[in-house]
Amino acid sequence: MTMTLRPLPAPPARRGPFWLLLPVGLLYGALALLPIGVILRLGLTDGGAPLRTVLHSPLLLRATENTVVISLLTTIIAVLLGALLAVALWRAGPTLRSLLWACILLPFWTGVLIKNFAWAALLQDNGEVNTLLLALGVTDHPLTLLHTRFAVIVGMVHYVLPYAVFPIYTALQAIDPRLEQAARSLGAGPLPVLRHVVLPLSLPGLYSAALLVFIVSAGFFITPVILGAPSDMMIANLVDYYLHEMADFGRASALAVLILAVTAVLVLIQQSLPREGQHGVA
Repeated sequence: MTMTLRPLPAPPARRGPFWLLLPVGLLYGALALLPIGVILRLGLTDGGAPLRTVLHSPLLLRATENTVVISLLTTIIAVLLGALLAVALWRAGPTLRSLLWACILLPFWTGVLIKNFAWAALLQDNGEVNTLLLALGVTDHPLTLLHTRFAVIVGMVHYVLPYAVFPIYTALQAIDPRLEQAARSLGAGPLPVLRHVVLPLSLPGLYSAALLVFIVSAGFFITPVILGAPSDMMIANLVDYYLHEMADFGRASALAVLILAVTAVLVLIQQSLPREGQHGVA
């Protein structure tokens, strides 16, 4: 007589008291949705008149052009530098990794005003950057670096660089080291391994870093004011202009509605991007 052993039934899943989180969820939902509702009401009042006025304003075209160009340049530079730093962190030993993390996180923990004023001091006509260029013989007179688009991009890259490093480093950490070993055992050199193994698997991190950096860059306000010129007005500066200079809450809200819509579209685009680099996704 043979006995058949049957597997024991799985214990029932324990359900936590999720209802305890309901007050917190309602509070956070109200804090997020109520301001959006107020902005929509102000921006779309009178049949959407403030929105139509903003869309036909020549200031919008100039501010949008500045925002797109500056944010794209900032995103490209920050993602390239962030990828290099992420790879260095990924390959570094414990001591060097700790030092690199300190260099990355220190600016991340520093206030944006402090960083902007520090760059203003460095980039002014008699600042350290011009002093170094004169000492090296690169130029025979101080260059105009402050209150230029170059200064704005430098300040913005300095601020958003950690936002580029974090997603890329996380994606690199998820790569199984055995995949690289298998590629090398088949005769692949460092460049083919980087191109055919590391890069495809790190693409989700690159996508996330680019999107995050672009969204953060598009919302910059204080950096163009301190480091840039009036011609470098960005979307956030235009909102401030409508709000404080013209005291027109309707047009300021309408512009905020446009920013919210564009941000939502960017997030949807990012969610629709291919995810072949992620493990378990065909």
